[in-house]
Amino acid sequence: MISNIIWNRTFSQSSRVLVFEKFLKPVIEASQKREHVVERLIKPIGLAQPPTARTHYSKGNSFKDLFDDEKAQRRTKELTLEMSKSGMFDMYTFKKTNGKLFIAPRSYWREDKSLYFPHIVGKSILKGHRRKMNIEDQMRGKLNIVRLFGNSIGEELSSQFFNETHNLNKWQNNSTTQLIEISWIENSIKSLIANLSLSKLRSNISEERQKNYYFAEREQLPFTIRDQLQINNILTGYTLIVDQNLKIRWMTCGGVSTGGEERDTMWKCVEHLQNEMAKPNTSKN
Repeated sequence: MISNIIWNRTFSQSSRVLVFEKFLKPVIEASQKREHVVERLIKPIGLAQPPTARTHYSKGNSFKDLFDDEKAQRRTKELTLEMSKSGMFDMYTFKKTNGKLFIAPRSYWREDKSLYFPHIVGKSILKGHRRKMNIEDQMRGKLNIVRLFGNSIGEELSSQFFNETHNLNKWQNNSTTQLIEISWIENSIKSLIANLSLSKLRSNISEERQKNYYFAEREQLPFTIRDQLQINNILTGYTLIVDQNLKIRWMTCGGVSTGGEERDTMWKCVEHLQNEMAKPNTSKN
């Protein structure tokens, strides 16, 4: 109420209209749905800075930023992109592509060219683990096969990259490589549902695997960060290879394509990167 009084006293009706027109009109005009194009990943995916406990990804602008042309223009572009990729657009794109939003690279990215995995806080589903933790702390020093998903469909699609030879439980006691699973929680209702179904989930997952199976709030990564990481569509699943220095070395989404070429590529990448860890001075394209 007080903020409304200050707003009304400080700005006239016309000036308020001009502020909002300047900021929102371009967003609304440019928010038409765009046709999604499925392309192969070529350039490395990730963030320029490594994740730390102090990392914070800012979301949006302060009220004061509305009057900073550069910041307002940048935020307008962000909102334009976000509105062009609404929930309905995600659903349409998922149905059209069967969750295969992009095609994985043919090999892994070089270490010196690769970008970083984000800072994510999550809570392990292992019984007795009640505190949230920085997931990247668990990942440092090991080669990580990371699964990201926000529902059972995405989880099932991602699981197609595992088979009898490379099954989900293989990495429980591996000294160099581990499986990290992150289940996105979108809102408080889904958080409640997830907690109510926790016992059933635990019964289907080995205790060792539970340790690295996390619930994490999706909104801790703003839209622009998720878009940069190519993980914005919550309906599908994502599978990444992240090295011991928290750099994303390979990535795919959705399920396995006909013929299983991507799955074969993924496990070849894991093998090569395990060898790279054993010989840290050796870099392979």
